[in-house]
Amino acid sequence: MFSLDSLDALIRAHGLLIMTPLAILEGPVVTVIAGYFARLGYLSLTGIFAVVMAVEVFGDLLFYSLGRWVIRPDGTPPGWLTRLGLTQERLEKVVRSFDQKGGRMLVLGKLTHSAGALVLTAAGMSRMPLAPFLFYNIVAAIPKTGVLLGVGWMSGDILSQVNDWLAYASLGVFILLAVLGVIWLKSKQ
Repeated sequence: MFSLDSLDALIRAHGLLIMTPLAILEGPVVTVIAGYFARLGYLSLTGIFAVVMAVEVFGDLLFYSLGRWVIRPDGTPPGWLTRLGLTQERLEKVVRSFDQKGGRMLVLGKLTHSAGALVLTAAGMSRMPLAPFLFYNIVAAIPKTGVLLGVGWMSGDILSQVNDWLAYASLGVFILLAVLGVIWLKSKQ
């Protein structure tokens, strides 16, 4: 087990090297922590911003790729997804939605965080072109990363509370989107 002094020395010496794999695993929490470490002078704020942005885009490309290559070449979803409710008709609706408003859907998915993985995978499933996917993804990731770093910078002393706030806010936005989605689906019937 690390002592606080050795952990402090390790972060000062290898901060970005340590934070990069952690950001892949749990981006928002690590970003807030990194903002606090930047305030303490352990990390460069611009360096950690660049690392978090790169990791954010890399992770989102993984979800996009999962969606892009999970669908068979003939356009039908695999059996396991059909059993989970993704029928050919629903897949076609997803594709039409991304054709019409893919950018807005990506930005909302990224900013809510809790719906992000689903939206990113759906973008790949709908065969959204990679260039617009990356553009909207980066446009949404810049303010999200900046806000999370700012939260860490300003209130790093209360990190455990910030983690709870992020979880509650993310859950609240996800529930709101789910309710609005159900209302929208009911209105279409």
